[in-house]
Amino acid sequence: MIHHNNRRLRAALITIIVAAVTALAPLGASAQQQAPIRFAIQTWPGVTVKTEIARQILDAMGYPSTLQELSPQFVYQGIRTGDVDVSLGAWMPAHKDMVQPLLDDGVAVKYAANLEGAVQGLAVPSYVYEQGIHSVEDLVANGDAFSHKIYAIGSGAAMTRAFQDAVKDDYMGLGDWSVVPSSVAGMLAQVKRKTGRKEAIVFHGWKPHWMDIAYDIRFLEADPEGRLAGMKTTVYTIVATGWPGDHAQPARFLRQFNVPTDAQSLWIDRYNRQDQPVDEVATTWIRENLDLVGQWVDGVRTPDGTPGIEAVRAHFSD
Repeated sequence: MIHHNNRRLRAALITIIVAAVTALAPLGASAQQQAPIRFAIQTWPGVTVKTEIARQILDAMGYPSTLQELSPQFVYQGIRTGDVDVSLGAWMPAHKDMVQPLLDDGVAVKYAANLEGAVQGLAVPSYVYEQGIHSVEDLVANGDAFSHKIYAIGSGAAMTRAFQDAVKDDYMGLGDWSVVPSSVAGMLAQVKRKTGRKEAIVFHGWKPHWMDIAYDIRFLEADPEGRLAGMKTTVYTIVATGWPGDHAQPARFLRQFNVPTDAQSLWIDRYNRQDQPVDEVATTWIRENLDLVGQWVDGVRTPDGTPGIEAVRAHFSD
C-alpha cells in the first residue's frame, strides 16, 4: 500500500514538472524573439529614414527595436563591443577601412545589400561640367576657378578622409588644394550659393539624395585609383556575428530588405528638404507601397506564427 502511494506521488510530481517545463518553454522562446533589435545609424537622412521604415515594419510584426545615433566609426565600434546588432548604412567601398576589420576578426557579417546602384564622389554643377570639367585632371588644370577647394561633409566621413588623404599625398596634383569639411547642410548651402551665382564649385556628391533632385549636378569620371570620383556604391546591412541565428524572422526580413534608389531619394527629399518628421515619412511611404513591403516580408512570421504581411497590413490600414 505504501509503495503504491509512493508510485502515485512520483507520477504526480512528474506530471507537475512536465507541465511546468511545457508552460515555461514558450515564454523563453517568446522572450528571445521579443528581445529588442539594437540598430545604430550614421545621422544621414537616407540611413535615418531607411532605418525608421525597417523599424516600423519590424514593430508591426511584433519585433521591437532600439536606435542609437552615432558617428560612422562608432557605429562599427558598437558592433565590435556587442552594443549594436544591426547597421543599414555601410557604404562600400567607402567604408571598407572601417568594416573590413570587423569581418576579418569575425565579429560582423556583411549580411545583405540593401541599396544597389548608388554613386558618390566628386561632383560639379552641370554648367561646370559643360565647360569641360569632366575629370580630376580637368579639375587640377583649372584649380584657380575653384579656389583650389573641395567642399565636403563631416571630417569623420570616409570620403572626406579620402579627399584629405589625396591632398596630403599630392594625388594627381591635388597637393595645393584644401578640403573644407562641414555638415551636409553646410556643404549644400555652399552649393546653393555658388550655383545661384553660376560659380565653379566641386563637392562631395552622392545619390540617392535630394541634392540630385534640387540641383542639376554631374559626377566626375572615375580617377585611375578610384579614390575620389565616379565611385559605384552598394550599401550593405552589417550585423553582429551570430545575430541572424538568434533572430531568424527579423533576419529574414533584413535579408530581403532591398531599397530602390528612387524610393530612397524620395524619402530623403521629404525628410531632409521638405522637413517632414521621419516617422511620418516612413508611415506614409509604407502605406503607399505595401506591395513592395510584401516582398520584403515574404515568408516572415510574427512571434505567434501569423504571416508578417497580415500583421503589417493590419497595422498600417487607414
